[in-house]
Amino acid sequence: MKKLLIFLLGIFLVISCAGKHEQEKDAATLFKEGLQLFQKQKYEDSAILFEEALKKANNPELAAKSQLFLADSYYLDEKYDEAIAAYKSYLELYENSEDAKRALLRLGLSYYAMLQPIDRDQSYTRDAYKTFLTLREKYPEYAKQYEVDKKIKHLRDLLAEKNFYVAKFYVRIGKKKASLLRLEKIIKEYKDTKVYPEAALLYAKVLVELNKPAEAVSILTDLLRTRKEPRLLPGINELLMDIKKKIG
Repeated sequence: MKKLLIFLLGIFLVISCAGKHEQEKDAATLFKEGLQLFQKQKYEDSAILFEEALKKANNPELAAKSQLFLADSYYLDEKYDEAIAAYKSYLELYENSEDAKRALLRLGLSYYAMLQPIDRDQSYTRDAYKTFLTLREKYPEYAKQYEVDKKIKHLRDLLAEKNFYVAKFYVRIGKKKASLLRLEKIIKEYKDTKVYPEAALLYAKVLVELNKPAEAVSILTDLLRTRKEPRLLPGINELLMDIKKKIG
């Protein structure tokens, strides 16, 4: 009876070890097959295999590669929401890896590809902006290769434009104090953006309407000194004349 138990235990251990070996082999095989499909630009199919490899991988290196190529498959297949989730998962686990900069770049580019019109929610814009700022801070030379600065500038323009869009809406419906909050944000945080001169002029107009002429003059003076634009000069001069009349 004792010999039988030892024999059965031995069989169990052999099967158990074989199972583990087979699982490891399966994950590696799945990854290899996924990579072949990936190289043939069959990204939808490669994503399926990389996901299976990730589930079965029992070593960190293979798991990391599977996660990264899964994200890349989604990204190159233009499935950006899936790519965003996959890159975020990779960066949470492997933020200090050699490939983290590539994942961070493509995470930002995935957000960037999903940018929405100004009259819609700007969550993707904000997320792209934060991601590219992180990339530039952590990997400045790498960010420079991919002209991340230009994308950051564009995103800043969009964020400022969104605030201006909302501010104009508030002015239209008579909520001037609410509009001031949006305009102040542009004045303080987005002075380098395209929409800043128009926002500053509108801000000054609202200040005048709220009986704050001195603050309006300060804003207009700074605007003329730092961002003088010929197309806005008539509006600025007209407002200054109105202020002069109000204060006598």
